[in-house]
Amino acid sequence: MINPSQTLWTPLAPLDLDWQGDAPVARDTGDIFFSTEDGLAESDYVFIEGNRLRERWRTEAHDHSFAISEIGLGTGLNLCLTVAQWLAHRPNGARLHYVGCERAPMRPADMQRALSHWPDLAPIISALLARWPDPLPGCHRRHFPEWGITLDLWWADAADALQDLASHGRPWVDAWYLDGFAPARETGPWQQRLYDAMAGLSRAGATFATFTAAGEVKRGLAASGFTVSKRPGFGNKRDALCGTIETPRTAPPVTTPWDLNAFSKTPDHVLVLGAGLAGAHAAFALSRRGIPVTVLEANTLASGGSSNLQGVTYTRLSHQHNPLTDFSLAAFGFATDHYDTLLRDEKLTEGEDIGLGGYVQLHEADETLAHLEQVLPLAPDFARLLDTEALATLTGLQPRCGGIHYLRGGWLNPLAVCRALLSHPLISVQTGCGQVSLKRAASERWQAVDEQGRVLGDADAAVLATAQSVRQQAALHWLPLTTIRGQTTHVATTPGLEKLSITVCDQGYLPPARADVHCLGASFGPGDLGVDEREAEHAHNIDMMKTALPDLDLKAPQGGWQGHVAHRCNSNDYLPVAGPVPELEAFNTCYERLRHDRKRLIDAPCPLEPGLAVLTSLGSRGLSAAPLAAEILADQLMGTVPTIPRYLQRAVSPARFAERALKRGEPL
Repeated sequence: MINPSQTLWTPLAPLDLDWQGDAPVARDTGDIFFSTEDGLAESDYVFIEGNRLRERWRTEAHDHSFAISEIGLGTGLNLCLTVAQWLAHRPNGARLHYVGCERAPMRPADMQRALSHWPDLAPIISALLARWPDPLPGCHRRHFPEWGITLDLWWADAADALQDLASHGRPWVDAWYLDGFAPARETGPWQQRLYDAMAGLSRAGATFATFTAAGEVKRGLAASGFTVSKRPGFGNKRDALCGTIETPRTAPPVTTPWDLNAFSKTPDHVLVLGAGLAGAHAAFALSRRGIPVTVLEANTLASGGSSNLQGVTYTRLSHQHNPLTDFSLAAFGFATDHYDTLLRDEKLTEGEDIGLGGYVQLHEADETLAHLEQVLPLAPDFARLLDTEALATLTGLQPRCGGIHYLRGGWLNPLAVCRALLSHPLISVQTGCGQVSLKRAASERWQAVDEQGRVLGDADAAVLATAQSVRQQAALHWLPLTTIRGQTTHVATTPGLEKLSITVCDQGYLPPARADVHCLGASFGPGDLGVDEREAEHAHNIDMMKTALPDLDLKAPQGGWQGHVAHRCNSNDYLPVAGPVPELEAFNTCYERLRHDRKRLIDAPCPLEPGLAVLTSLGSRGLSAAPLAAEILADQLMGTVPTIPRYLQRAVSPARFAERALKRGEPL
């Protein structure tokens, strides 16, 4: 499995290119990306026809989401052509999942130049490049509901990425594009472990197609169980390979599967408890997969920890990989695209619900900043280092030091976000329900019951998204969650503050004004359940911002500062808790041998509470973490292709606490 923890963090370097006109050529190998005769016709012949996609879509794409995986994404030509053909030939309502792997993602400007040969593809190219991920290692998911397509872009070595996916032990892929450079020029993906991972990920009857007819490729695929055939090559090429696999080979487990849901299924209806950022995102992630959802909220929309006037999409870089940093970066990338999409679809209003332009993180010179100075130029659209004067010019205010300008994201109004998400036609919402609990009915469905014992709804699956209150459910009393009090301060804008163009973060945060008010903060009080506003915490917030911005002139209004108190929820490792709920007693029995041998591989499915999942512990980063955490939860419930490397899935799994306790010899 992929796990880069404790290695140096760096964006991926693009491939060095030469150009023959507007045709890209790899500088180190001299290999061309597509035929100069007719690259589009070659792509159609080799991959679309080689996998018989047009005819298969008519017969195979009704029952499930049809999945294609491309090894060697390159210019994106195959992807663009596939989208065009899918739109022309897909059955009504069918869905396509496209998984592309690339270890040296091409710069968007180079892609635009390379694909300019085909003006008919321009609308597709523009839509893709407008949402193209930064070259940060990992998986980047983009939903295109108007096309019926989910796109996963894995910026990683293809063999590593596919082995990671294959470790889930599920067949997902219907067709393969093998489009790496010629084996004779570059070994690249052409290796046995990649073919074995392909076999483990293939559904029965999955096909592959490639431009090459190299003997080592043919032998490697055959050794993995594929039936390999030759067909005439395109243009001057004599032969090309294609084939099928009728009996997929499940990959042997590489680690104890306590993080996997071996009992996943597509629910016919889901109950979600909680209508804050966690519950709204969980409901939205499920509804856009076609699942009807009922949301039950004790109070009002976006109450509790989601009730601040403004919040910020936020991440924080480190010079080394670790699960907390890596999840934060993955979540930030997914969230910023997610909110941009809501804005583009007119679900959010700029200036009222959302403010773009990214944010600034003040950061004094240290080892991390020195490393970032060397590597951030590889991701120029993601973040850049700026000195004190450059930050002053950017923000309109003088900061205490230089720092990092993250170019994506910005501030949001959490209530507006929740309203936008819960407006989906498959979601129904009931507020003012009071305390609601779940119980398992004789029908083996989940029932939501209020304090008077009335059944408010039932479904075959349920999601608990009620912050620290999830522990009131008997199945989750053991979660190590902490309540954290946070008080924000509302500052009326001034002529000086009006200059502020983007959010400034230091120990606290100060966004541009919304409706002439800046919501700055916040205090941090672990275990403090108080709801009273406190003068000392307002003073703390103001002092934090005066330290960050020494010239800031903030005078308390007559009657003193006013603000808002909310309670956040964090786990003891500060990562979200997202996924199926383990049945604790059975879990401890199943994996009991971990108490005596921490490294033992126990090949047994994780015992789970049937159809029950949880999404909590978003802390102060709910706007950034909730979209991806909800996506992970939905994939786990339904058994669909995961959107993150498995080490991150394990890092946010609810079962991680039970597994760690067993390894300590202190089962929960």
